[in-house]
Amino acid sequence: MKLLKKLLLLGGLCLSTSLMAQKASQSPPAISTFIKQNAISYKGVFNIYQQDDKYYLELQDSLLNRDILAMIVINKGSAQVARDARKRYGFAGDVVHEAVFKFNRNKKGAINMEQSQFYNAPKANSIFYNALTQRPSQIIMSFTPVAKDAGAVLIDITPAINADMPILSLSGAKEELGLGAYQANLSRLTAISAYKNNMVFRSLRNYSPGALAQKPNSGEGPVEPQQPQENQNALQNGPTAWEVGASWYLLPAIPMRQRFADKRVGYFARGLNDYSSNPLKLEERGLATRWKIEPKPQDVEKYKRGELVEPAQPIVFYVDRNTPEYLQPYFIAGVDAWQKVFEKIGFKNAIVAKMAPTAAEDPDFSMDNINYSVISYKPSTTANAYGPMVIDPRSGQILSSHVAVFHNITDLMQRWYFVMCSAMDQRGRKLPLAKDIMGRMLQTVITHEVGHTLGLRHDFAGSHSYSVDSVRKRDYVAKNGFGASIMDYLRFNYVVQPEDGFTPEELHPKIGVYDEFAIEWGYKYFPELNNAYKEGEFLKNWVTEKRKDVRLFYFPEGDFSDPRVQSEDMGSNAMQAGALGIKNLKYIMNNMENWLEKDDDENYSMMRRMHASVASRYNEYLAHVVKNIGGRYGDQALKAEDKPNFVPVGRATQKEAMAFINTYYFQEPVWLFPKNITDKTRFVFAGEVQADYEAFLGKVFYKFSAISKNDRITGQTPYTLNEFFDDLYQGIFGDINSVAPISDYRRMLQRNYINKLLGSIYNPASFGNNEAILMKLQLEKIKKACDDAQQLKTDYLSKDHLRAISELIKQWQESKPAS
Repeated sequence: MKLLKKLLLLGGLCLSTSLMAQKASQSPPAISTFIKQNAISYKGVFNIYQQDDKYYLELQDSLLNRDILAMIVINKGSAQVARDARKRYGFAGDVVHEAVFKFNRNKKGAINMEQSQFYNAPKANSIFYNALTQRPSQIIMSFTPVAKDAGAVLIDITPAINADMPILSLSGAKEELGLGAYQANLSRLTAISAYKNNMVFRSLRNYSPGALAQKPNSGEGPVEPQQPQENQNALQNGPTAWEVGASWYLLPAIPMRQRFADKRVGYFARGLNDYSSNPLKLEERGLATRWKIEPKPQDVEKYKRGELVEPAQPIVFYVDRNTPEYLQPYFIAGVDAWQKVFEKIGFKNAIVAKMAPTAAEDPDFSMDNINYSVISYKPSTTANAYGPMVIDPRSGQILSSHVAVFHNITDLMQRWYFVMCSAMDQRGRKLPLAKDIMGRMLQTVITHEVGHTLGLRHDFAGSHSYSVDSVRKRDYVAKNGFGASIMDYLRFNYVVQPEDGFTPEELHPKIGVYDEFAIEWGYKYFPELNNAYKEGEFLKNWVTEKRKDVRLFYFPEGDFSDPRVQSEDMGSNAMQAGALGIKNLKYIMNNMENWLEKDDDENYSMMRRMHASVASRYNEYLAHVVKNIGGRYGDQALKAEDKPNFVPVGRATQKEAMAFINTYYFQEPVWLFPKNITDKTRFVFAGEVQADYEAFLGKVFYKFSAISKNDRITGQTPYTLNEFFDDLYQGIFGDINSVAPISDYRRMLQRNYINKLLGSIYNPASFGNNEAILMKLQLEKIKKACDDAQQLKTDYLSKDHLRAISELIKQWQESKPAS
C-alpha cells in the first residue's frame, strides 16, 4: 500500500512538472523575439509594427488607463454626383468626429479598449469616488497580448484597423455624410505617422450608398438660409470613397485646470457631473472651452508684475495654401486681430497665423495631425463659414481647431456689401467687387470664426447698448466701434448715411469691449488661486461687478422674446435703425439701374440678384422691429445683482414698433418694386415674395399671444391687447372709408388678416385673457366697416372684395358654436 502511494505521488509530480513546462512554453514571447527584423516600425507615443500584413501596437504599462482622444479628419473628400449644399461636412480638412478611449488590463491579462468616463469626485474618503470607479466600463474591443516585456505588452490591432470603428473611420459621422454600409473589402490602411504625443492612422474608407440626414448639421448654422437642392438623393447614386486620418492623441496626465462656465458670459461649455461641490446631490457643471494660455514657469513672476510675457503654448493657425492668394493676407490679419485682446491680459504673441508650411519646411505638418490648427478653404456652393474645436472633455481645454471657409461666401458677402454699403461707398456699386473689398470682408469673417475657436458664443445683444445716433458719429465709432462684440452678426454699419462722411473702412465691425471682457474672463491667469472652485467664486463676483457696464450684457442667442438679442441689427432702437437702413435701400433702388446695367449680362442676372438682396434686407429690418411687440427683456442675473429677469417692453416702444410696421409694411412699399427694374428682372410679386409678406403678417398677428403672456406673468400690460388689435385694424382696414380703389397689396393683407382671425378665434390657446372675445369684436368691426365702405367704392374689384369679406364673416357668425 505504501508503495502504491509513493508511485501515485511520483506520477502526480511528473504530471505537474509536465503541465508547468507546457504552460511556460505557451507564455507570450518577448517583443524583441516576436517582431522580425524586416518589420516596419513607427516609433512615437505608441510603437506600431507592421509585420506579415498585420499591425501590432506596443503598449507600455505607463499608458494603461490614460485617456486618448481620437480626432477623425477627412483628408480627401469623396467624388460625388451632387452635394446637398446644406451639409457643411465632406471636404478635405473637416474634423467630423472625436471620441475619448483608453486601454486597460483585465483580471485575465487581456487588454481592453474602453470608453472613457469623466466626472469630478474627491478621492479621499468619498463614497462617490469608490462607487464611480467600480462601475463597469464600456468595452469597445478586447485584445490578447501576443508578446510582452517587463512593463509592456504587444497586441494585434489589425481587427480594429479593418473594422468600421468611430476612433478610426467615418463611423461616427455616417448620418451627416449620408453613408451606407461599410465596405471592408474595399477599405485599407494606407499610412501611419508617429509623433511624441499622438499617432495618425491614414486609411481609405469605402461605403455603400446611404440616406441623407433629415436635417442639416446644426453647428453654428449657415450665415444665410440654404435652399435644398432639387436632387435630395444625390448621395444615393453610388458608393463613396474617402481618405481619412485618425489622430490618437495622448491627453495630458494632469488635465488643465477647469473653469466653470458662467451663464452671464458667452462661452461654449462641455457638461461634467460634479460630485465634489455638494455632498447631498449631483451637480452638473459646464466647463468653459478655452485654450491653455499660461506663462512659462520662468515668466510667472514677470506676469504677476504686469509685464507682457509669451504663453508657454501659443495658439497658431495655419492657412490652407488652397486659399486664393489674394485672400491669404486677410485671413492672417483676421487671426492676428485677437493679439491686442490677449495683450490686455498680459500675453503677447498669444495667437498668430501663418501660411501652412511645405513638406520641406515642416514634414510633420498635416491637417490630420491634432498638433496643428488650420483654416481651410472649401470648394462648396454653401455660403458659410464655421469655427469648430477639438476639446479635452475632462477640462474644457481646446486642443485644436479647423476653421472652414466655403467658397460661395464671397457671393453672399458681395450682396451684403451692395445692399448695406453701396449708398456710402462708391466702390460697392461696381460688381463684381474689387479684391481688396472682398478681402477686407473675409478678414472680418475670419476674426468672427476664430472667436468661436477661442470658445466664444454669439453675442447677439452686442449692438443694443449703442444708440443709433452714436453709431452715426465718426469720432464715437473710432473710439468705441458700433457694437460691443465681433461675435454679434454685425455685418456693416448700415445706419450711416452718405452725409455722415464715413470712410469705407469705418463701415466694418471690429473686436469690441464685450470681447475683451469675455477673453479676460476665460484666459486671465490666476496663479494665486489654486483650484477651480476658488477661481470660480472669484470670477463670479468679478462678473457681477463688471456687468454694471451695460455693454457687457450677454443673453443666449436662441432667445425669441428679447428685442435686444437679434442678429444683423444695429443700435438700441430697431425702428430708428430700420428707417435709416430703408432710406439707404431706397437710394440704392433709385440708382440700381444706372449702377448695374452697363456691366450686367443680357438677362440682367446681376440686377435680379441685387434686387432680391435689397428685398431680403428690407424684410430683415421689418423682423428686427416686430420683436419689440409683445417682447420682454430677460436676464440671467444672480441674486447679488438685484436685477429683474423678466420685464415687458415698454408701451412707448411697442407703439413705436407698430407705427413702424404701419408705415413700412401695412403701406405698400412701391419703391421696392419699380417698373424699370421689374421689367428687366421679370419680377412677379405674387410668384416670388407674396408668400413671405403673408408669413410676416402672421409674425405680427400672433404677437397677441406674447402680449397676453407678459400680462399673465407680470400682471403688467404696458401695451394692451385692446390697443394691439386696434392698431392692427387701423393699419390694415383704417383707410377703406374712401373712394380710392383698394390696391392688390392691401387686398392681400386684408384677406390674410381675416384668415388669421378666423383661424385663431376657436383655438384653445386663444381663450385666455379675453383674446377670443377681442378677436370676435374685431371681426364684427371689420364686417360693419366693409358693409359701409361698399357704398363709397366706385370700382367693382374693391366692392366685390369688401362684399366677400363681409359674407365670409357672416358665414362664420351663422355657423359658430353656441356660446
